[in-house]
Amino acid sequence: MRPLLALALLPFATACHSSWGDNKGTKIEASGTGTSRSFAATGFTGVALKSSDDVDVRTGAAFSVTAEGDPAVLDQLDIRLDDKTLNVGRKTKAGMFWDKSGGAKIHVVLPRLTDATVAGSGTMLVDRAEGAFDGVVAGSGDLRLVSVAAQSASLSIAGSGNITLAGRADKMDVSVAGSGDLQGQQFTAGSADISIAGSGSVRANVPGHASVSILGSGDVELRGGAKCEVSKMGSGDVKCS
Repeated sequence: MRPLLALALLPFATACHSSWGDNKGTKIEASGTGTSRSFAATGFTGVALKSSDDVDVRTGAAFSVTAEGDPAVLDQLDIRLDDKTLNVGRKTKAGMFWDKSGGAKIHVVLPRLTDATVAGSGTMLVDRAEGAFDGVVAGSGDLRLVSVAAQSASLSIAGSGNITLAGRADKMDVSVAGSGDLQGQQFTAGSADISIAGSGSVRANVPGHASVSILGSGDVELRGGAKCEVSKMGSGDVKCS
């Protein structure tokens, strides 16, 4: 078990926050004017949201990245390819991350998604996740996974954000550092390794073995016949049934 793993994520998340505005990767120039833009980005398998905008990720045969919203907001979008990750953020101004009030809606289509990251206060909606999938929320944003059919799902929350998911995976690894919640009442994992540091919570269905570690006031509720091995320090609560 990993009783201190999630706690170790706290300084890591803080360090990540300082780099969210960094313009890394190859900039993808926008096409179009008015209330819509398109970006000719291909070849990526991951999507990272680094702003307060909303991203809708869907699986399809051909790559597509488009955005809609107020023209002034669209002009501030910064879309980049960093290796295999599509970064969705805002332009920097005088070294600062400029997230002008008002949000854009970005639509992403790709053949297969392997990882999704929400770093900030935005929301990412993913229609499908398969194979080995990594999901990360760092900040106050939300990651919503509509349908998961994975061999493994590695899910991490650092901050007050949430992950909501449905579907199933053979194995699930969860780390929560802070007050965020993993809401998996419609999700089933064959086995699970769960670590919470703080006041966050995890809800899921696990018919097999579950290793649960809590440091703080967080709580875990596993249904489906979970056989739990529990390590706990603090007022946190674990329910397995």
